[in-house]
Amino acid sequence: MYLYRGIACVWALVGLFAVGPTELVAQDRDTQVERSQDRGQQLFAAHCARCHGLAANGGEGPSLLGRRFERAAEQSDLVRIVLDGIPGTAMSRAWVDESEATDIAAYVWTLARVAEGPIPGDAESGRRLFEGSAGCSECHIVNGKGVGLGPDMSDIGARRGLPFLRESILLPGSSIPQGPISLHSSFLVVSVVMKDGTELRGMRVTEDAFALNLRDRRGRYHSINKSQMASLERETGVSLMPDYRERLTEDQVTNIVAYMASLRGRR
Repeated sequence: MYLYRGIACVWALVGLFAVGPTELVAQDRDTQVERSQDRGQQLFAAHCARCHGLAANGGEGPSLLGRRFERAAEQSDLVRIVLDGIPGTAMSRAWVDESEATDIAAYVWTLARVAEGPIPGDAESGRRLFEGSAGCSECHIVNGKGVGLGPDMSDIGARRGLPFLRESILLPGSSIPQGPISLHSSFLVVSVVMKDGTELRGMRVTEDAFALNLRDRRGRYHSINKSQMASLERETGVSLMPDYRERLTEDQVTNIVAYMASLRGRR
C-alpha cells in the first residue's frame, strides 16, 4: 500500500516539473495579461463608461466595439489617448496614472478586435444592392465612388464587426453619440428654418458664430448666414439614413452586410 502511494507521489512530482521554463513563462504572461484586462474593465467602468457606455457600446461617446481606431494603430497609442485625450474633440484625458491607462487600453483593445471567420451572405449581390436599389452609394463613398454625405465605407469591414454592420442598416443612428458630446460629431444633423420660411435639413459641414455650412440629402452645399435664420436645431443622436427594416428582406440585409464586411481598404 505504502509502496503504491510512494510511486504515485513520485509521478505527481514528475508531472509538476514536466512543464518547462518556457511554458511557465508563457502561462505567467497570459495570467498577467488577463489580470491587466480585468483591472482595465473595472477602470473603464469608473472613468470611461459615462460617455462610452458600461458595455462600451456607445452613449454620449461612440461605441468602441469591433472597430479599428483611426488614431491608434497600436495598443500603446490608446494608452497615450487615455492619458492625454484628443485635442479639439470631446475626448478629454482620464485622470489615471500610466499603469491604469495601460490596463484600460488593454481592455479596450480586446473590444476592438474584428472577429475573423466565415461571413454569411453573398457579397457580390450585396454590392449590387449597395450601389443600386438600396441607395447606399447616394450617401457613402467606397474607394472613391459615391457621395460623401455619410461616413466613408472603404475600409468599414476592417473597422467594424458583423453585429455592428447589421445594426447600422436596421437601426441607423443607434450607435451615434447621444447628448451634448454629440455636438462635436463629424456627422451632426441640423435643421434650419430661414426668416423667409425656407426649410433646410442636412449634415453640418462647418459652423462658427456667424455662419453654418450644411450638405443636404441630395449632396448640395448650402452656406447660411446665421443672421438670416429664424431657427436652428442640432439633432443630436439622429441619422439621415433611412430605416431599412421595412425596405429590405432579411437576405438582402445579410448580403449587404457581407459586402460591407469585405471592404478592407485598398491594399
